[in-house]
Amino acid sequence: MAVISKLSSLLDLAKERSSDRRRTLLREVTDMFFDEAPERESALSQEFDCVLSTLAEQTAQGARAELAERFADAPHAPAGMLLQLARDAIEVAAPILARSTALSEADLLSIAELGAQPQLKAISRRELVSERLSDTIVRRGDDETIAVLIRNDGAQLSRKTFETVTERAEQSKVLRAPIVKRKDTPADLLGDLMLTVENHLRDHILERFEGMEPALVEQALAASHARLGERISQDKDLEEARKYVRAMAVRKLLDGALLARLLRERAMTKFQVAFAELTNVDLVAARRAIEQDCIDPLALICRSAGFDKALFVTLAVLRSTATEDAFRDAKDLGLLYDRITVEDAARAMRFWRMRRDVAA
Repeated sequence: MAVISKLSSLLDLAKERSSDRRRTLLREVTDMFFDEAPERESALSQEFDCVLSTLAEQTAQGARAELAERFADAPHAPAGMLLQLARDAIEVAAPILARSTALSEADLLSIAELGAQPQLKAISRRELVSERLSDTIVRRGDDETIAVLIRNDGAQLSRKTFETVTERAEQSKVLRAPIVKRKDTPADLLGDLMLTVENHLRDHILERFEGMEPALVEQALAASHARLGERISQDKDLEEARKYVRAMAVRKLLDGALLARLLRERAMTKFQVAFAELTNVDLVAARRAIEQDCIDPLALICRSAGFDKALFVTLAVLRSTATEDAFRDAKDLGLLYDRITVEDAARAMRFWRMRRDVAA
């Protein structure tokens, strides 16, 4: 009761206009809280909650940030004050959102549903992030925020969330490294990204596959092939393109010159079918290699197929969605091609061709 009486007296003093005095009072009450360490939901804790909430509301942001830092690691922090700080400006809320175990999942979900990207990033750094919370962050977060979450080994991700992030990573360089390097990313989703990521990230995927049982690798690649193949199965031009390529093969005209002509004419489906046939990869690999911004998959496939440097450079420059990076001069593209060894290409292609063979 003596503590409660003292708290009431301090609250009366808080009516003073001096912000410095209120800040001093806030520190004194905080010191009292940690000295007494009241049980949460007790009468004393509720009294502390009332006083601290009132003082915090009346002090400057710097004082609130100091208060948040002190209570971020307190398991019995007063609930009302803690939530008040968690909903404050990010300069105040960050340590609470990132570290406080006294916030409930419901509190965090509520903040995640309404918060901006800085709030979502802070929550993503928590030691443990539940599946529901991760789902919300991925649904509302931008790529930078999601990358913070994916790098956090304490973030629990549902299968659906893994699929969402993997699909976004196909178009986002920011997300590729975090999802590839995460230890629990499903193997079949890594199979999706083999056709998208840069060579150094592909090496991570290959190392993961090489450490797995062959039967599990086959299952993963079959699932990846089926999922990605479904995306292009509705292409109305596909059957016509296949007939055309078969006819060119019979006439002995299925070669590099045909590939370059089809690409110049923007006959993309015919090109992809012809490219797949000449390089011995599946249609998904052929399509991704030519459509995405990263040049590495195209270089690997061409090197493995024995294409000469001039043909690779021609295809690289003529790609349908080529970016400025892809339109580097022929010398740079040629140097890139020369750096890929036949052994490196064969290592990557072993798994790509396994996708095709398993599907067949």
